[in-house]
Amino acid sequence: MTLFARPAVRWSALVALWGLVIAVLWVELVQVLLVAWNPFCHWQGPGVAHVTVVSVNPDPQSQLTDGVTVKEERGVRDLTLLKEEAVALAPGDRIWVLDACVSDGLRPNQYRLTLTRILLQYPIILLLPAAWALWGLRRARIHQAAEPPPPVRQVFTDDFHLRAQRFAKPDQGPGAGAAPPDDTRRPG
Repeated sequence: MTLFARPAVRWSALVALWGLVIAVLWVELVQVLLVAWNPFCHWQGPGVAHVTVVSVNPDPQSQLTDGVTVKEERGVRDLTLLKEEAVALAPGDRIWVLDACVSDGLRPNQYRLTLTRILLQYPIILLLPAAWALWGLRRARIHQAAEPPPPVRQVFTDDFHLRAQRFAKPDQGPGAGAAPPDDTRRPG
């Protein structure tokens, strides 16, 4: 019996996976509504670049972002990063940069490339492992339903004692087989 063949584990996994799918679809819906309702917001294609930091330009008017000038193969460009990420940079650093999926002028347009940031910016990627896990759970359920039921336990009786009964004394009524009373007591 596999782990996912147990009903409690299977149902817990199903609830967790469907919760993940609903959360991902909610984040995607919010991103679509941001683009639809905000006139300054637009889609920005996914992009990853390996760049060299030229300078860090603090933005005193923004509490969230700072500007960073970087050099890449195509030339020099200006990035908008989170303040925490920009403060940690120095000229000459080589970093990987991930473009945000939505650009609105308030939030950063780029982030340092990390696995967490990829999953936060592009949560649709999480639907692939969730679909794979849901498919595995379905296969486990089908496999469990196809398994034959456990065999019926058979108890064998030994016939040695049955054969030995033919040599036993015949029954003499109630109390047969009990020892005869001992009437020959000596006074003592």
